[in-house]
Amino acid sequence: MQLGLLDFCALGKRQSPVERVFETVQLVQDAEALGYSRYWLSEHHELSYAHHSPELLAAILAGGTERIRVGVAGMLLLLHSPMRVAKSFRLMSALYGGRVDLGMGSGTSADAAVLSGMRQGAPATGPEEYLQRVQQLLALMRGGESSPVFNPLDAAPCPLWILGTGTPTTPALAARLGTCFGLSLSFNRSRDDPSLLSVYRNEFRPTREQPQPQCIVSVAGVCAETQEEALRLAEAAPENPRSGFEVVGTPAHCHEKLEALRHRYGVDELIFLNMAPDQESRRRSLQLLAEELRLTPSP
Repeated sequence: MQLGLLDFCALGKRQSPVERVFETVQLVQDAEALGYSRYWLSEHHELSYAHHSPELLAAILAGGTERIRVGVAGMLLLLHSPMRVAKSFRLMSALYGGRVDLGMGSGTSADAAVLSGMRQGAPATGPEEYLQRVQQLLALMRGGESSPVFNPLDAAPCPLWILGTGTPTTPALAARLGTCFGLSLSFNRSRDDPSLLSVYRNEFRPTREQPQPQCIVSVAGVCAETQEEALRLAEAAPENPRSGFEVVGTPAHCHEKLEALRHRYGVDELIFLNMAPDQESRRRSLQLLAEELRLTPSP
């Protein structure tokens, strides 16, 4: 099994944002040394999270590592110019050997100040606007005939991921546009339904950039030496989502749950959102999981 990581950078009690960001820089280096496959960041704009610029932090993390894939899951396209996103990620992909992932999400922010500060002109809302921005971004990244040309043109391809939580329209969109698809079981609106990946695989339309379907499933959880300790850590998790699908327990228990999830969905790789509430327990959780799963660093 391959296991990647998702980091919300949620703030602990009385923790400074700067401290939490530096903890993430340390965690990605731990993850690479332990053999995790990728390290993804999320985009949030509430003050309970340590940063609001995942694409910039992703570039910093990539610059401090050598092998692990790094990315954002996902960029909230309703808040961003597709051109700006495309230019940022093409540059990152050029600098870091094609090990950068670009995920796209349809969410937005409930903060009026954030919306007015990030948007130009009329507010961008609704599924139609999101679809338009996804198509614009794909055309820019893939070099469509009518798309503007921008450097570096010789950058390594950047895998594009459409992300969803359980509605059939999202995997169908990823299939139709020929992108990768990521299903999150980490939110209270998440839907645990393997048929969603069947929709994606059955309807997938190959592209030059993505000739085969590629999908991944993410789940939240925490691993500790005992079940009691794992439950205690999960209860203390700061601002982490609760979906009812969490993987919480000892290394052997988490291994069993992750393997069952992998087989149900027919995937080779999962993404783990570590719910541990502080840096010490986060690092220990990652170490225990890596040892139990016998992860090995890429050469």
